[in-house]
Amino acid sequence: MRTPWFIVLVACCVLCVAPLRALADVSIAGGAYVSNPPSLAGGAVLVSSAASVPVLPIEVQGTVLVPISKQGGYALTAEVRGLSGGGFGGAYVGAGVGVGDLSVDKSTGVAATVFVGKPVGPRITVEIRAYRGIQSNGTTAGFLGFRFSL
Repeated sequence: MRTPWFIVLVACCVLCVAPLRALADVSIAGGAYVSNPPSLAGGAVLVSSAASVPVLPIEVQGTVLVPISKQGGYALTAEVRGLSGGGFGGAYVGAGVGVGDLSVDKSTGVAATVFVGKPVGPRITVEIRAYRGIQSNGTTAGFLGFRFSL
C-alpha cells in the first residue's frame, strides 16, 4: 500500500498552522533514505515544527518523514531535541516516537527515531536520523540530509 497522502497532507498542515513563537521554528529537510528489509534506497523529505521549553535547554517538535521511493511510506513522530548551542557549536541530539508504516507489509504501527545534527551555515544543518518500525515486521531506515530553517 502506498503512502496515504491525505494523512501526510493533514499532518503537514497541522505542523504549519500550529502556534509557533517564530517562523524559524519550521524547517524542511531533504536527503538520502535507505531501509532494510526490504532493501530500498531513494530520497526523503522531512517537515518539522519546534517550540522551546523555556526552563530547559530542550525543544519539542513534530516531524513528518515521507520517503520518495518506489515503496513510499510515512512516519509522524513527536520528538525531544537538546544540546543546542552552548559549547557544542549548535549541535543537537534527539529522539522521538509516533506512528508510521515503516514495515515490510506497509502496515501502520509505532515508529521510533533518534537523530543528530550540526549546523553548517546560516539556517542550514546536516542531520542524520535512524528510524525503526516497532511492530513485529518493522523495518529499519536511515536518513542523511540537509535541514533548512524557514
